[in-house]
Order: sequence, then structure tokens, then C-alpha cells
Amino acid sequence: MAQKFYTGQRLSYSSSLCTVRYIGGVDGTNDTWLGVEWDDPSRGKHDGTHHGKRYFECVSKEPTAASFIRLSKPVDKPVGFLSAMRSKYGSESNVQAGQPPDAITIGGKNVDEVGFSLIAEKQSAWSNLKVISLNGLCINGVSSTPWQLESRQSAVAELTGLGIRCEELDLSRNLLENWYDVIAICSCLSELRTLKLNGNRLRDVSVDASELKVPLVQLRELSLANMALHWDEALVLCTQERFPMLQTLSLAFNPLGIPTKPNPTLPIPSLTRLDLTACGITSLEQIIFISKDTSLLTLILRSNPLQTLSTGTAELRCTSVRTLDLTSTHLPNLSSLAPIPTIFPLLESLQTTQTPLSTSHPESRLLTIARLPQLTTLNHTPIPAHERLNADLYYLNQITDLILSATTSAQEYQIIHAEHPEYARLCTKHGEPERIRIRVAQQQQQQPPSSTSPHPFPPPQPPLRTFTFHLQTAHPAHNNNNDNNNTHTLPLPTTLSVYALKGVVGRLYGLQPMTLRLVLETGEWDPVPAPAAERAEGGDCWGGGWSSGSSSSSWSFSSSPSSGDDDNYAARLSSNNNNPTQQESRPNQNPNQNHNQNPKPSTTHPQKKKNQKKPQKKHQKHQKKEKLWMRREIEIPDSVRRVEDWLEQEEGEGGEERDAAKVRVRVEVRALGEERVWAWER
Repeated sequence: MAQKFYTGQRLSYSSSLCTVRYIGGVDGTNDTWLGVEWDDPSRGKHDGTHHGKRYFECVSKEPTAASFIRLSKPVDKPVGFLSAMRSKYGSESNVQAGQPPDAITIGGKNVDEVGFSLIAEKQSAWSNLKVISLNGLCINGVSSTPWQLESRQSAVAELTGLGIRCEELDLSRNLLENWYDVIAICSCLSELRTLKLNGNRLRDVSVDASELKVPLVQLRELSLANMALHWDEALVLCTQERFPMLQTLSLAFNPLGIPTKPNPTLPIPSLTRLDLTACGITSLEQIIFISKDTSLLTLILRSNPLQTLSTGTAELRCTSVRTLDLTSTHLPNLSSLAPIPTIFPLLESLQTTQTPLSTSHPESRLLTIARLPQLTTLNHTPIPAHERLNADLYYLNQITDLILSATTSAQEYQIIHAEHPEYARLCTKHGEPERIRIRVAQQQQQQPPSSTSPHPFPPPQPPLRTFTFHLQTAHPAHNNNNDNNNTHTLPLPTTLSVYALKGVVGRLYGLQPMTLRLVLETGEWDPVPAPAAERAEGGDCWGGGWSSGSSSSSWSFSSSPSSGDDDNYAARLSSNNNNPTQQESRPNQNPNQNHNQNPKPSTTHPQKKKNQKKPQKKHQKHQKKEKLWMRREIEIPDSVRRVEDWLEQEEGEGGEERDAAKVRVRVEVRALGEERVWAWER
């Protein structure tokens, strides 16, 4: 019986799939030809035009997507779903009957099979299969003759009775033409979660709702890649009525174009992931209707010829999208990312690999992080706090160079507001760059006194607090608080990090910033615990001294803090412990006595030393019972991201009330890794 052909029919020639686009004659020949469009556009010889005459149109725009084929050329035989299952996974009845499988021949010789019987037995138990892959087996429906109603109903009844419980079904690259054939197969699989129809061509996707007897409620993932779909067809096919619980949809490698119907929508409220890879999208205006879907979390726009993310006059705002994939797009530079905070305000993850903006700019990662403050992951790599800090400061320095190079106010306005709108945010967060402040001050000095012209485009200023820095030298007795060389007071923004704060202090004193130790002096007092040796002797828990960890120095403390010497920051340090005559005596126990006055050393004659041994022991015993005090001081750790946050935390932990506008910090020079404990006499 001769093969019957019709337009839109799916055929396979030597496993190469095609769609019939034309049936008729060709000029210069007397035969009837089939004009086909190949699924592989490089397989053909023309685009439907022969000798300057066009016979049919192709969906693909490739110049070699079509061919003319004689009717007599043999085609691959189409099969039904059950026949494909038996050929791929075997028949359970054949395995139980002990029928040998087909012989395996290699080089004209039969090969013995070892262990294949066990594999065949497992595969033949269709009810235990979780994943079924029938890719490229020429399936044209639930039965080999889907146009015959009785044959289709019989196949559906048989498939339902098998009780297949697979969760994933792959029907890619087959000869399926109608959506009701897909529904007939999937409705028999009650536990199906993932369906792949990639590479099929459906003639009519607008199936009447009356034929949709059993909607695919259980389906969660649907892949319709490379099916030559237009947006109008995709929006009709993917509806909530067909897929009420669908979460992932792939329309990759489809020439979607622009929807022609008014007010298009993607009517699947449960959708969270949409893949539009290589769909020929040149502007976000083509997908503006997806902004109406409030549940979409991931949007994939890979391999699209996107050159800008601007939507022109159209309003696109995807408030739910958290992940955006722009891999292999045509975004030319970093300015192309400017619309992202407006279109995707809650974006957390971004992929920009293999784009001109990432390949032509070595510092693209830093600048991308600085431009998008809401990002937490870039190109599948998390963004730690220190990297964001470095990115912000690097970008702020780049903008500062551009501002200083501007010769007119108009150029400066263009740089700050048009090209780099993030400048104001970065200045609020990290403070205005020092070079800009110096330039503004110089401009104000050059202006006449009557002029009240402010900074042409001043960024918002962060809150300032007065910091007093006092340099702690190697000899505390020489640390005079009134020394202008050791003490500096200046207002600073509390949004600085500790690294930036150390950089400011290092410039003040001409020291290396990383060798500095910053200690916050709180103005509060704590009792000093006694050494373990004294507590072991049964004495009081409050001791009379504290060692700094060095064998050449020791500290002495006051036995009773007074309320009038909060500004006394000097401590007495003995220069040589090995010479008893040069050591400091313990402070007078009278709390009203000035503790900065050093008592004279003892001049007792050596012959009377024996007689004074007992009174000295009593004096030490009396000394144990009195409490000593030291000033509460807190080292500012390097890990602090913002000094403001750390100060609010420390100042909110009780204690005496402090001046909210003033902060006193002691600066010490130390070797990296050195740890020292400082206590100050009150």
C-alpha cells in the first residue's frame, strides 16, 4: 500500500527528522516531490526556493533548512508508545517465559552475554521504572495508528492497566504531531512529575478544553525546547487549565518572536523557573508580559542577542525574580547593567560569563558587585563582605578619578547622575572621598566672601562623630595628652570600616596602618582580679598588680578609683625590674592623694632588713584586702565592617552614659599577631 502524505506530517529518513511543508511538482521535472524542512537546518540544500522560485516557507531562517525528496524514498516506520517500550525495555512476559534476548553481533560474530539477563529482568518490570527515556524512537502516538479511534482507546486501556509509576518521561525527537497524543500517554502515568518533549513539532496546539478530560495535575516540570514554537502558540499551549501545578517551564531554542495578541499573559501562577535560552530575544520588551507573574524566581536568558536591558518607554518590573542568567549574551559594557536594580529590585544571583562586558574588562567582577548592592552571588560564586568592601572602594576611587578629570560642571553632572548614579549611595555608605573634600574646600576658599554658591552636586553626607586619637608610645610616662604630636581630634563618618579608619590614623602619625592597634576607651572602671598565686594563698580576690607579659615592665594600679580623674590616662611603668632601688613603690592607699606623684624608694640599711621583714609581710597582707581598679577598654577588631554598627552595639551594653558625639581611641604600635593587655591607673 502506498504511503499517504499530508502537509505538516512528521517523517524520519535514516533517523533524520523532518516536517512536510509542500507536496507537488517542481519546474523542470515531471514527478511529484515532497518539500520538507529538516529539524537539523544544516541537513538540507535550500530554504524552500528552487531556481529563484519559492515553493514553501520554513520556520527556520537558515539557508540550508529544506530539501525536495521523491515520494518513492523509503521512510522510517513510525511506532506506538507501547511498541517503543517493548523494544527499549523488553517485555515482562518474554523474560518470565525464558525467551532468549536478541543476539549481539560484532564484526559478523555472535557475542556471549554475561549479566544481561539480570538487567533485562529489572528493566522489564515497568512498574518499578522511575525514569523512562524513549528519545528518537519514531513514536507518533500512544499507538502506531493514532488517527484510528479504536486503536488509540485500546492502547490507552492497556497502558493504564500496566500500572507504570515513572516520575520522568523523555519523548524528545519523536514524530508526535498532536497534543492529544501527548495527553493520552501522560494521563496513564499517575506519578509523572517531569515531561520532556524537546524536538517534536506539533501541528495544532489549540486543543479544545472538552478534549482535555484529565489535566496534568501531577506535572511539575515541562520542557518544550526546539519545537519551533512562537509566543502565540506557547501561550496557548501553556495554560493553568492544562498544568495547574507547573513550576518549571523550558521554551529554549524556539523562535518566539513578539506576541501578536493584545495583552498577552503567561497564565501559570505557580511557575517559578522560566528558561528562554537562545530564543532570539533582542529586547526585554519581547517578554514584558512576564512581569505580571509574581511567583517567578529564576529567569534564564542565555545565548540571546541582548545588547541592552533597557525597555524604552515600556514598564518592566519583575519584583519576584531572584536569579538572572545572562550568559553568552551581547551586553557590551558595564553600563548595560544599570537597569537591573529597577527591573529586578530583589535580584540576588547573576550570571554574566562569556559576555563582552566580562571578557573585555578584567575588573568586571569588582565593578559589577559595586554597581549591584543587592547581589549575594555572581557567576555561581558567593560575594563575601570583604570582597564587597573592596569593590565599593575600588569603584568609588574610579568615579573620583573621573570627577577630578572633569573640566566643567556639566561634565561632572553627567558623570555623577547619568553614568554613575551609584556615587551618591557609595558616599553615603563609605563617606565622600578625601580628594573630593579637598577640592571642594579649595573651591570655597577661592570664591569671594559674598558668594554662597554651594558644591554643585554634593552627595548626601553620612553622620559624623568626633574621634580623638592618642598615640601610645613605648613609655607611658611620656604620653602627654596635651601633646599635639600625639593627640589628634577630627570628625569622621562612622560608616568607615576598621581598615579605612586605620588608614586615616596611619596618615596622621606617619605609621603603617596594619601595625596599629585601636583601643576604644569607654570611661568605665572594672576591678582588677588578683593573680592566681595570691588567690591560692587564701587572700582577697583583688590583687595589686598586673603584668603586661614582658619581663622588663610591670603596671601598678589605684586601690580606690575617684570620680575626678577620668581624664588621667598615664600609668607608671618601671623601667628595670632587676634594680630594686629604681622600681616604683606601690601607690599611697589614700584615695585623695595624687597618684601621679612617685614616692621615694626605700633607703633602709641592709643590717636592719631582718627586723623589717615582719612588718613588710603585714603590709603585703593588708594590701591584698583592698580592691584595685582598671579602666575598661575594648579593642576595635579588624573584622568590623562599619564602625557605626560596632559602636552602637558596645555603647548599648549598659554602663555609664557616654557622649554620643565623641569617641576617644588610643593608638598603639605593635607587631602583627602580638597580644598585649593594658591597664590604666585611676
